[in-house]
Amino acid sequence: MNRRAWLALSAGASLAACGNPQPAAPFSTSFVSSVAEHHRVPGYSWILPGAASQDLIYVSDQGVWGKGGVYIYTYPQGKQVGFLEPDTEETYEGLCSDTQGNVWVVGWITNGQAFYDEYSHGSTRGINGLGGSGVPSGCSVDPSTGNLAIANYEDFAVGGQGDIAVYQHAQGSPQDYYDSSITHYYYCTYDGKGNIFADGNANFINELPRNGSALRHVYFNKNIAPGSLQWNARDLAVTVLGGAKGPVRVDRVTVSGSGARIVGTTSLRTYHDEGTYLDVEFAIQAKFIVGPDAGNGGPTRQLYFWPYPAGGKAFKAIQAPDGSNFQGVAISVAH
Repeated sequence: MNRRAWLALSAGASLAACGNPQPAAPFSTSFVSSVAEHHRVPGYSWILPGAASQDLIYVSDQGVWGKGGVYIYTYPQGKQVGFLEPDTEETYEGLCSDTQGNVWVVGWITNGQAFYDEYSHGSTRGINGLGGSGVPSGCSVDPSTGNLAIANYEDFAVGGQGDIAVYQHAQGSPQDYYDSSITHYYYCTYDGKGNIFADGNANFINELPRNGSALRHVYFNKNIAPGSLQWNARDLAVTVLGGAKGPVRVDRVTVSGSGARIVGTTSLRTYHDEGTYLDVEFAIQAKFIVGPDAGNGGPTRQLYFWPYPAGGKAFKAIQAPDGSNFQGVAISVAH
């Protein structure tokens, strides 16, 4: 089952649990505080001594048969040095990191509550927590302000419409941004100037300019279906959906106004080359790109490491533990 089908089924299950959703007022501070406090106590989590002195890669696991967690590996060596386990039956989705190496984990519970937990680099201790509603998919932190953006596949507080929720300085209640042309959002990323880019079920992407009040459409100069995206130094890296065989395609894109120009393409070979999909999260750091198995259908059981932007054959692969389903990826740099 691919990422899109999984999210659709998961959201449907949450809607059933919540009854017939109606537009609702934003969540109160008391609700946010109670959810945040609840999630500051993890389940059976551990980290090896000295892990915080190394660069780390965090990989969320949805679990094939239920409860998952977050695996922590050294980067780029790929040695496991830790694990974060949720304290209840939760589904982990996307991950993101900030300039200090802190990592945000976003997820949800089947009753429609969403949670966003922040961990310091190389630690099992939660240092911040926020609450929300619905099914979050990805997140990003503004390197200049510390604002936290959440890409919601669905937000039950507004009747199930997907949105981009922005928490100023990663605190309090969010400001929500919608686009009637996109009903479900997948991922979002900040560039180096405080602008947000996001993709969803459309053949274009959204941009929320720094200090802007509304999302705007950004169209590619070629007809592509974006799967996932990350900012990388001077341009966007956008994975492309489509096809059944062949390497994963990552387009390098520059944005000007309402136009997105593809200036280069990287091809990433997987073990099976079972599809040109990378519709789960990926991360780029130090001339490498890392992402879960890009096969068309079925659980994502491998985490691949490729040279970037050269691409080609993966030089490393981490096999997921039995019953795991890798999903989100974030790289945390030691300071």
